[in-house]
Amino acid sequence: MPVIRIRLLLGVLALLTLAGCEKSQTLEPASARPVKLLTLDDAGAALMRHFPARVEASTRSDLSFRMAGELLELNVAAGQRISAGEMIARIDDSNARSQLESARSSLELAEATFERMRYTLERGAISQVRFDEAKSQLRAARSAFEQADEQLEHTRLRAPYDGVIARVPVDNRQMVQVKETVAVIQQPGQLDVVFHLPEQIVRRIVPANDSALPFGNMLAHEVYFSQDGSAYLAQLKSYTTQADAQSLAYEITLTLPQPDDITLLDGMSATVRLDLSAWMPQDVTPVWRVPPEAVSYAGENPDQARVWRFQSPDSIESVPVEVGSLTSAGLEVRGELAPDDRLVAAGASRLRAEISVIPWEKEQGL
Repeated sequence: MPVIRIRLLLGVLALLTLAGCEKSQTLEPASARPVKLLTLDDAGAALMRHFPARVEASTRSDLSFRMAGELLELNVAAGQRISAGEMIARIDDSNARSQLESARSSLELAEATFERMRYTLERGAISQVRFDEAKSQLRAARSAFEQADEQLEHTRLRAPYDGVIARVPVDNRQMVQVKETVAVIQQPGQLDVVFHLPEQIVRRIVPANDSALPFGNMLAHEVYFSQDGSAYLAQLKSYTTQADAQSLAYEITLTLPQPDDITLLDGMSATVRLDLSAWMPQDVTPVWRVPPEAVSYAGENPDQARVWRFQSPDSIESVPVEVGSLTSAGLEVRGELAPDDRLVAAGASRLRAEISVIPWEKEQGL
């Protein structure tokens, strides 16, 4: 009898244990999946783009000789200020001087002959034809003398305007060739900032009403010369209408006065901040830049890209998007998105609409 009671008691305990486990499994909710979220910036910021640029002098000239020769005199150094007309360099002028002296002798002979012919013509000793020949020879001799004198002047290189010598790539006593740069001169006071605009952006620009060209009279642009520096306003100066064969980008040149609070030299780097909303149609869909892992093609239509938008407290919804270019800031997408939307930043291809999620927050120390 005691054995039977013990067996019955053990059986009852086993049944109670199984019932408790089933109840525990039935009441325990499914665990939510942690997801990393990103918040979309303001719509205006989505059309703000930054482009690397370089600084160039607005007035800049590469000075060279029109003839080859040995460089005998070099009067300037990099960083030196120079006035208009001041001699920068001189090459060997011995041949030019010899030609000038020969032309001078021929001119003096032609002048003497002309005066003699004019005197004899007045007395009827020669014909008009002989006098005209002497007059023609005088003109030819005077032209040859002027050319020889100009050739002698070409052996001297002079500053075309007041400026600063930026670079001197040659040394004294060396042979220089025709059009070989001897000195680079810049005129201070105005600077150019050059950057390149990709054709994907140019293609979306609305042409100005008064011009068939894409840019027309554009607004001022902000230029930065350091990461923590101030912005400087620059105006459009010029742009190319033919893309570079390699980069497929168009060169844009901005201009601004030389700032008083910062030293800028030719070749320095800069950043141009461009507000594309001033160029785009008013109804253009904003472009958002998201991590490539935030875009998924897993769905009923494998050709349709989508992102997952977080819905508080624990759900997500699929948003179809149009995918653009991959940039350093992320993958460009367009769709029914709005500022402050929170998107799943990674693992989008492994999510489904019925999955419960919770925002993943980085713990301190991780």
